[in-house]
Amino acid sequence: MKKLLLLALATCLIFNVASARKTLYFGNTDLSDVAVTIDSDIEIPVWYVDAADPVDPIAFLHIPLASNDTVITSRDGGTLESVLAYPTWDDCSFLDPDPDQPTLGWTSQSILGWAELGGPPPDGVPLVGSPTPLHIATYLMHTANEPAYVNETMCAFQQGYNPTNHGVIFGDTLGTGFFYPGMEFSCLFFTPNNDPVWGPPPEIPGCIDAGIEFCFDLSGTDVDDEDDLHIYLISGPEGVFTETAGGPGGYAAGTWCGTPRAGFYFFEFELNDNAGGVIPLNFSIFVADINLTIDCPSAVPGAEVWVPVTLYTCEFLTGGFEILMSWDPTVLDLIEVVPGERINFGEEYWNVRLDDGCEECPPGGSARIVWIADLNNGYYTPPAAAGWDPIFWMHFLVDYSVPFGVLTNIEFVVEHYSDNTISDETGYVFYHPLLSDGCVNIIDPSTYKGDPNMNGWYYEIADAVLVARRLIEGTIVWTENGTSDDDIQEIAADLNNNGFADVADLVRFINIINGNIDPPKLDPTSEVASFTMPNVVGNEMTVTVRSALDLGGALISIDHTGIELGEPIAHGMEVLAHDADGVLNLVVYSLEGNTITAGKADLVTIPVIANNGGTMEFGEVSAADSYGRLLESTASLVAPLPTEFAVKTNYPNPFNARTMINFDLPIDSDVNVNIYSITGQLVETISGQFEAGSHSVTWDATDVASGVYFYKVSAGDFSQTMKMTLLK
Repeated sequence: MKKLLLLALATCLIFNVASARKTLYFGNTDLSDVAVTIDSDIEIPVWYVDAADPVDPIAFLHIPLASNDTVITSRDGGTLESVLAYPTWDDCSFLDPDPDQPTLGWTSQSILGWAELGGPPPDGVPLVGSPTPLHIATYLMHTANEPAYVNETMCAFQQGYNPTNHGVIFGDTLGTGFFYPGMEFSCLFFTPNNDPVWGPPPEIPGCIDAGIEFCFDLSGTDVDDEDDLHIYLISGPEGVFTETAGGPGGYAAGTWCGTPRAGFYFFEFELNDNAGGVIPLNFSIFVADINLTIDCPSAVPGAEVWVPVTLYTCEFLTGGFEILMSWDPTVLDLIEVVPGERINFGEEYWNVRLDDGCEECPPGGSARIVWIADLNNGYYTPPAAAGWDPIFWMHFLVDYSVPFGVLTNIEFVVEHYSDNTISDETGYVFYHPLLSDGCVNIIDPSTYKGDPNMNGWYYEIADAVLVARRLIEGTIVWTENGTSDDDIQEIAADLNNNGFADVADLVRFINIINGNIDPPKLDPTSEVASFTMPNVVGNEMTVTVRSALDLGGALISIDHTGIELGEPIAHGMEVLAHDADGVLNLVVYSLEGNTITAGKADLVTIPVIANNGGTMEFGEVSAADSYGRLLESTASLVAPLPTEFAVKTNYPNPFNARTMINFDLPIDSDVNVNIYSITGQLVETISGQFEAGSHSVTWDATDVASGVYFYKVSAGDFSQTMKMTLLK
């Protein structure tokens, strides 16, 4: 008994020491005074420090705080902070004040939190303490309106108490262990002045147009309405800040306006009540030039090329423009100029005039483009929104005789003050954007072979990914870079030089990326890849392929009108899917150069989410071997595979001389069919390897006497015995 008492005492001492190193701080962790003012809302933060070893996880907590009723006149609630994974804890309650606890003149209030109240799986994340303070909760209170407290220190807090939950207590994740952290309290110092408060922050866009006047407003308030409240600009870009209100009265306001040049600028303001309350406000703005640019796409001789012209603005709304451009007509023949969506396709006024007002331009090599958003004709057309989309496209034909390597310029021409200018919708703001000329680069397309994304890196992983997308999404993927290089990119992706990108090109890209050696030549092969799919729509549909060669990839198109499909799942490979307008396109491939082993293999499984009376049919299919050679490909619908092993009654039964024994296999299996007499003697064995599906074997009983026989079908761990009757 004495040993047990000593052990219990030692355990208690250890627990107390550990608990003493687990501490809650109310106010400041250094126990310095919390500065407050009379008759004001205050927040009392709760900090938790766990310097014990080990650090206990907390899945339940009850934190009561008592406050002096003469100092704290109201208690508006409390919150658990995000460090406790609130609000994912099951319950995080603020318990209403209990005026009878703990002593007369004091009121206790509590914050109660549970990581998980019951039932797996837990939603909340237990709190893990730290030797450094963690802000875990906040009490919301209001101070008394008592002038006598000004310049006084009031220690208004102590441990609270609740009749149900009692004092402070923390619980572990098992719900069986509890510990009681210590509590430390800051005092309140009542300052003679309330700090002023900024009003709503200024509305600053992410980008501001250079050369266009920009303004924003600021405001601030002070509950001490006798203070001399003002807003001061400490630093900022060139501009003017005008204070529109300030002084005694508790309100200050002002407006800053300027026309900054392009750059990044930092503002520093100060809200000062000139009584000790100084609150800073800092923010930045980004100013960008308005740019009018011509792109520089690539093209091949004899091809058509689209050249975008773009107006870059941050906030400026364009009501009209006048643009004069020039080019070499011996290289480029202008087919048309097409207005962009951004300017409402030139709906109100759009005019293109060739050789208009350009004395220095070659004949047939200039155009003046004029657009006006709205003509005030009763039909309102809005101005062009700010942004970075093309305002129009120039459609050229490249002369067939132009040699490779020519860079022909397309330039803005300024022969009059109004050339290449823009206006806002009012007609009062007139602006000259910065001009950036463009070009058309006449290239030899073969120089891009192996670089379909045209980033200058040949046969890299991004090229293979882009080719895979090209196979299922079409040539639309070439235009994502905003250029008109479709023809060049298609040639760059066509590694087998058959005129277009196909699954064989994808396999060759993958082989080159993985360092595999191509065979001496890639002659076409006469081998066939056969694709099959069930002819009855079930909960999921598996596409299989049979080939005498290892496959490097496959392209499959499936029409599933009336059927909603889920995300396809590939077997041993990767799958890229594109589903639109009832057609699912799939590319099955491996960026690591893996292959589909010769023979029969499951290729991809497609979940069926909903069937509204639709069907699934094959469209285009193709496959390539592991060297990137295209195979002949066929596709057909077949009866669905069995889902379980089964043996069916032989037919006919009874029979004379011959009967068929039928069985279902959900997987490829070695099958033994053993036939026994009624005395248990083995009469005959029929064996073979069978693929998944429904099968029949024939027993010829010509040399066997009439009677009752049993047949046992065995496949792996499965076996089933049936009876049959032979009558002669």
